[in-house]
Amino acid sequence: MVNGENISNRDISLAFHIGAPNTDNGQLTWSLRKDAQRLLERGIMVRRPGTYMGAINQMLRKQDQEFLSEEEREALLAGIVKDQDVSRIIMTNSGFLGVPGWMLSGGRLYRNAGKNAAGLRGVFPGNPCEFFLGLRNPATLIGPVFQSQSSRSWTQFASDTDFLSLRWSEVVADIRQSNPGCRVTVWCNEETPVIWPNILGHVTGLGEGFRFSGELDITRGIISEAGYERLEAYLADRPGLSEEQRERVRSLFLSYFHSEEAVEEEIDLPGWSQQLVDEMTEVYHQDTDLIRYMPGVTFLT
Repeated sequence: MVNGENISNRDISLAFHIGAPNTDNGQLTWSLRKDAQRLLERGIMVRRPGTYMGAINQMLRKQDQEFLSEEEREALLAGIVKDQDVSRIIMTNSGFLGVPGWMLSGGRLYRNAGKNAAGLRGVFPGNPCEFFLGLRNPATLIGPVFQSQSSRSWTQFASDTDFLSLRWSEVVADIRQSNPGCRVTVWCNEETPVIWPNILGHVTGLGEGFRFSGELDITRGIISEAGYERLEAYLADRPGLSEEQRERVRSLFLSYFHSEEAVEEEIDLPGWSQQLVDEMTEVYHQDTDLIRYMPGVTFLT
């Protein structure tokens, strides 16, 4: 029971965090699970991906080949919820966006993103759903994604892609068009350390009214230990700061105490030059400016 009301399976909203790969690397789940019980008391369930991905993948495969019965869909949701009273389920897996080895198939970023998101949506057609997507500069993303897979050589992986033509706005538009009525929330991975609590607030649907135990998890990975301790103490001494003020504090501490080693990214791909990386980065910035104003999209910054 949530707020004195019984919640049926059909009333449960689904928050799908679909990537991108090599952005938060699973941190969203672990940060939220620090508050698992407090969130559950508010009707929000955060399960480890290993507890549901096998069942969901099985349903996605079956859905491609034959009809899924209402009983099968209900059984899947009941298996995730178990005996808890839940109004929102958060599920996260960067594989929802697409298979890493085919990231540049057809010379586009994740050309099947809309179709894959719609497949996921189709497993739970009666439930309200939202998609959450962390973007990352293709200039720094392509290398790690290529290295994370072994099924394709660089020539096969890159194919004839014009790297300056890659647009996240096409991916977002594709997800929107393939999933009418489903809100899409996006952010830039490069800003994640500063806006992490804002991201957690949107994914859970709690906004700024909840103080997350994992609010500094991303920051901790790219700041010196001394800087982190000072930041933690500074925020602990000022519990009355608004989230906007806390955001400014995190930004300030990061500018002073960030670890060069943690934020430096080496790019070594066949045929790539510094000029190409710089041009791709400029295209990415222009593209994210476009996404900010797309209808039906919430852009966190």
